[in-house]
Amino acid sequence: MNEKIAQKIEKRDDGRWYIEYDWYPKALPDNLVMEDLVYPDTTYSFTCFHSILPEGFKIGYASGNYLHSHFYVGENGKVTIGKYVILETTHILANKGVTIGNNCMFSWGSVVTDSWVDPSTYSSENRKKILEKLARSENRFLEMPDAKPVFIGDNVWVGFDAVILPGVQLGRGCVVGSRTVISEDVPPYAVIVGNPPRIVKYLEADDTEEEYANVVKNL
Repeated sequence: MNEKIAQKIEKRDDGRWYIEYDWYPKALPDNLVMEDLVYPDTTYSFTCFHSILPEGFKIGYASGNYLHSHFYVGENGKVTIGKYVILETTHILANKGVTIGNNCMFSWGSVVTDSWVDPSTYSSENRKKILEKLARSENRFLEMPDAKPVFIGDNVWVGFDAVILPGVQLGRGCVVGSRTVISEDVPPYAVIVGNPPRIVKYLEADDTEEEYANVVKNL
């Protein structure tokens, strides 16, 4: 556990890490990897985190979880968050994998999920099996079948109450409008809004390595 974070954490007698002054008195997950200057907010965000992977959740440099976002992660799920990312009351559900690039912003109530209803859940018999498995599980976590990883590129902005569905790739620099439901890939620098969603414009690609190099050169 990295101690150089934006909140003070402490290792207690049980050998686990806690956020000092956290209102929710539980330990952080043992397989949570945090780089310097991150802001995990509260352990309550991880009450539905059940990943058993060595690095079930990784959050990059200077990224923050604000207003206790919630992370619903199954035993084989993994969440990877890049550098300088803002999660503002964001809900992430991962039974397989959700990957977020660098310099991304997620507004209030946004949802990213790699699991959803699909043909394998349509029949009443299959739903009974899923619910029976849930009833027998210790953690009462619903692991939907056929999870599809989600990949979100660098410099993406997701508006409030937007929903990113399984298998989606959001291209670099794209913007997802408020309350937009995304079920298909979004190309780089597209501004997409509505439900059903539609691309209304493309932004200028001014965040590439070449552009950065030109800015530095002209300083």
